[in-house]
Amino acid sequence: MENMDYVVMLRESLEKKVDILEVLLIRNKEQAAILQDPNTSPDDLEKNMNMKSELIDRIVMLDDGFEQLFNRVKAILDEDRATYADEIRLMQDLIRKITELTADVEATEYKNKEYAKTRFSNIKKDLREVKKSGDVVSSYYKNMMAHNKVDEPAFWDKKK
Repeated sequence: MENMDYVVMLRESLEKKVDILEVLLIRNKEQAAILQDPNTSPDDLEKNMNMKSELIDRIVMLDDGFEQLFNRVKAILDEDRATYADEIRLMQDLIRKITELTADVEATEYKNKEYAKTRFSNIKKDLREVKKSGDVVSSYYKNMMAHNKVDEPAFWDKKK
């Protein structure tokens, strides 16, 4: 394979990473909406998290491939920067874009973590209230059953 092909592959790898990060940012925004809407189900959240996990796995694979390829062509790029100047410039722009997108993804992840804490705290609170209500009903039922056990009628007509 020609050296320029390797350089182009590096750039394409960065372009794919930009695309995936943009989709990940969209998934993070969807996750925020899920966490803020009390009517969504845990399945909605799980589906979103699974999609995000797949995207992250793809980013890791791209990063590994990029690193291996870069190690192969680093010396070539250093020796003849002029030949690859346009591709290098494009890659530098892509790396800046990746850095911005990564920061955006991290910021939305942090917000989502806070939304999740709030949502789960509210769920715990609701569960405690349901349990407390259940305990009150159970206690009432037990008390009523204990008081309704009567051996003799309270008003017994003994005149007969």
